[in-house]
Amino acid sequence: MPSNRDDPDLLSPCRRRMLRAALLLPAAAAIASLPGCSPPERVDGSFLQPWRSHLQWSPADWQRSVQLARRLGCRQLVLQWSGILGGDDGDWELPETSLRMLFDAAGDAGVRVRVGLPFEQRWWRAMGGDDATLQAFFADSLERARQWLASAPWPRSPAFGGWYLPYELEQYHWADPTRQQWLARWLHGLQQAAAAQGGDCAVSTYFSRLPTQGDLAALWETLLAQVPLRPMVQDGVGVAGLDNLRQLQPLLQVFARRGTSFDAIVELFRELPGSAPDGSRFEGESADFARIRQQLQWARGSGADNVLVYAVDPWLSQDTPQAEALRRRWGL
Repeated sequence: MPSNRDDPDLLSPCRRRMLRAALLLPAAAAIASLPGCSPPERVDGSFLQPWRSHLQWSPADWQRSVQLARRLGCRQLVLQWSGILGGDDGDWELPETSLRMLFDAAGDAGVRVRVGLPFEQRWWRAMGGDDATLQAFFADSLERARQWLASAPWPRSPAFGGWYLPYELEQYHWADPTRQQWLARWLHGLQQAAAAQGGDCAVSTYFSRLPTQGDLAALWETLLAQVPLRPMVQDGVGVAGLDNLRQLQPLLQVFARRGTSFDAIVELFRELPGSAPDGSRFEGESADFARIRQQLQWARGSGADNVLVYAVDPWLSQDTPQAEALRRRWGL
């Protein structure tokens, strides 16, 4: 996620949100408590959020990251974005050489890569701006995305697993029906441009805690009636706690009724009290395994096709006591 956000409910380096808590199965709890036993919950994939530091990654760095995810059971990686446009420190994108190293590492490990489009930082100002600002963003960003997709070589790779739109959708900014229609038309244009190159199109969604007349389930009813998207539902537990899962139940009911395929995203971090309330500075650490196990149990029962985590890097890979404890519990 971007490192600076206008919405105080949005974290920057990390966020994702999802559904309702389920009780642990006694047998699963007993197995997980045995020394050396990995948890019974499956993990199908992980997000990988690149920053400028990834521009210096060597093939060994990409291999290390992919192999850690594979040892967790992941068979897919979602590259959250291919670069950031309009950021405070200027534009940057992962060069083809970097993405080639990622695809080579993924192919060797039997992992597929869902490629995120470049993220436009203007997204935050556009959502909070007037109608003219929002419509200008939609027009400009759609044209740039079409040009980028037209030259992207990744669908020809055997490890290619589809496209990801790096814009997270919530009900706070999209309560107005007119703006919902503009959003649907924009997403339809992005989806068509992506489909023309091969591969489906996924986008994340989460429940915003900000007071609003908007309704997340109603928003997705509108979008899915017009655009064939693959939703990825963030559980939001890393910031809002396990109670956030209940807020997502109406959205899951929409997906079940429509027969919509979707993925669930489990957050491996917890927000620390030092985080700025406006979302401009995120303080977090790797979460406790007991909490994550409940999230994974919920995700398996949510109806999701795949259960992804956010994210192996950094919340499982970093050199901290909390991350080391998670690796031990997962037998990594």
